[in-house]
Amino acid sequence: MRTQTTIVRFSVLAPILLIVASAPPRALEANEYYYMIVFSAQTGSNEPRLSHTFATFVKATGTGDSAKDYRAESHTISWMPRSLNIIVLRARPEPGTNLDLASSLRWAESVNCRVSMWGPYQIDQELYDRAVKQEDSLRSGRVLYKAIDVRFRGGIASNCIHAVSDLDTDNGLLHAGQGRGDAASYQVVQHLRRWIIAPGQTHPWVAWRLRLNDHPVSRRDLD
Repeated sequence: MRTQTTIVRFSVLAPILLIVASAPPRALEANEYYYMIVFSAQTGSNEPRLSHTFATFVKATGTGDSAKDYRAESHTISWMPRSLNIIVLRARPEPGTNLDLASSLRWAESVNCRVSMWGPYQIDQELYDRAVKQEDSLRSGRVLYKAIDVRFRGGIASNCIHAVSDLDTDNGLLHAGQGRGDAASYQVVQHLRRWIIAPGQTHPWVAWRLRLNDHPVSRRDLD
């Protein structure tokens, strides 16, 4: 009787074991890493109408030990007047445009600006998510451009510096003062520094994936 019971139990379990054994291996869970590069563009004389602050945020998704082989997507915050002609003392806000990275570099080249960059730094996911949300907001047409945006900041209009720095207003706004070009972009990096993982470490492969090696971009140190 005991032998018969054992045979019955085995006959019930055998198909289940066969299904489990033949099931495909469980897919590896993908890793996600996030990165930020902050850029500045300025001429030798650092004229306000020929200076710009912009930033690119990258998400790398994949499996394995090397993030440089992961699939990457990027989002850029590069807020300019739609005309691409910065009129510093313009009285009223004007329609703006959010350029992608390639267009930002082309603009800098067209007005003979040199471009500098801080990073790429690994960052927390939340800052990346805020950047994606800001990009969507700028492209929606709800926000205007204003080079001197003191009276309009906070959703109505913004300049390029604050379009990036206002990703983090948790502890107050960044007031760049008369800063522009390198000085303003450096202030932005410091303002967002709390989101950077290991500020002393950069990840050059991210710049390579963005084809920045094809452009004369100078690397700057955080400190």
